[in-house]
Amino acid sequence: MEGETVLKAQGNGAHILIIPFPAGAHIFPHLDLTHQLLLRGLTASVVVTPKMLHYLNPILSLHDSSNIQPLVLPFPSQSPIPVGVEDMENVPISFLPHIVTAFSKLLDPLVEWFKSHPFPPVAIVTDPFFCCWANKLASHLNIPNIGFSAVNANTMSSWFVNGKDPATSMPGELFIACMQSWGIIFNSFSELDGEKMKVISEDFTKHDRLWAVGPLPRIKARNMTFTEKDQKPSSIPQDQVIAWLDSCDVDKSVVYVGFGTQIYLNNEQMEAVASALEKSGVRFIWTVKNPPNAENDHNVVPTGFEDRVAGRGLVIKGWAPQVAILGHRAVGSYLTHCGWNSTMEGILGGVLLLMWPMQADHFNNAKLLVDEQGAAIKVCEGLKSVPDATKLAQILADSVNTVRPERIQGLKLRQFALDAVKEGGSSHKALDVLVQRLSSLSISK
Repeated sequence: MEGETVLKAQGNGAHILIIPFPAGAHIFPHLDLTHQLLLRGLTASVVVTPKMLHYLNPILSLHDSSNIQPLVLPFPSQSPIPVGVEDMENVPISFLPHIVTAFSKLLDPLVEWFKSHPFPPVAIVTDPFFCCWANKLASHLNIPNIGFSAVNANTMSSWFVNGKDPATSMPGELFIACMQSWGIIFNSFSELDGEKMKVISEDFTKHDRLWAVGPLPRIKARNMTFTEKDQKPSSIPQDQVIAWLDSCDVDKSVVYVGFGTQIYLNNEQMEAVASALEKSGVRFIWTVKNPPNAENDHNVVPTGFEDRVAGRGLVIKGWAPQVAILGHRAVGSYLTHCGWNSTMEGILGGVLLLMWPMQADHFNNAKLLVDEQGAAIKVCEGLKSVPDATKLAQILADSVNTVRPERIQGLKLRQFALDAVKEGGSSHKALDVLVQRLSSLSISK
């Protein structure tokens, strides 16, 4: 198998099999977690398909090949997934069940790999919902399967109660499989998610092997030069984006607008957002993802908009350096779809979250941040909903011109998050405990 090299645990380090689900919102946190495990002395084999391999470049630049190796397996064919598609990035969310089914076909190749490995893994870490087949794999190999959740405990507990995710209609058996995982890891922190983790432990999993280890720091590659193939296309290079932000004289005066990797706004929604940005008079950066189908009429910037806002706004078509933008002193608020990764990045950036939940866990995240924490503002709701442009314009203007109580609450959450990952913090301790449990598995084998 391509990229296979024998890994030997160094000292007490355990060898872990990492199986990230093929979607950006899942892969990146998985690799951030893997990085932290490697820093604590563990070793890892990471399952990827050929077109996912480039995602590993940053982490491979930071660690020796004796500690981490890609395990490259062909992406299994599955109708109606187009030939050449290997992840969720270029297909709508309706393809999710098909990607899940295709990925599950890696079970047999992984069994064969495990049997031939002189130092096989002592545990699996994978997505608890969309790689639930890993429970069968773990059982067959007689090792524990640990779920690393792309959603927080607040969302997971809600889904457990309902038996399925109403946004994607994923069946209840996936959630049963999630509960059968030996343990569950959350990219969250106990100060925000602890009560819901307790609910999951007492009412569903019936064990306490739950760890909140977030917010996980993003990987920063060491002396990494990406090839042109690895670069995601963008209409404005990152250095130009940052230079534009540097030129802003007033801190917290820029609104960032971005809707993640799976959301494509229809023409009416695009018109409403563009009109609101124009009417608001604010400085802004708007990330517009290129549709996977050139004939798709979604995510089309209204004609003449960029000319009319030239100087006070940037429209980035394609990939945008979201973490760097949200962390810049000039950015004050963030109009977001409420995906958990983006929500956490907004919290860490210290910006005011303007929430437009659309699907999946977005609604739970908005309820948590808006209704329960009072740390965000809801501006719209629903995948097909169209906001009132005049009202949205006022919200955008107020978000950077007014000291809102939601911003103060958001900054308190940010401090909780920063404290959690410091040495001695709740997430730092949880990660240490997790590594100790994994190392004990290595010792007992």
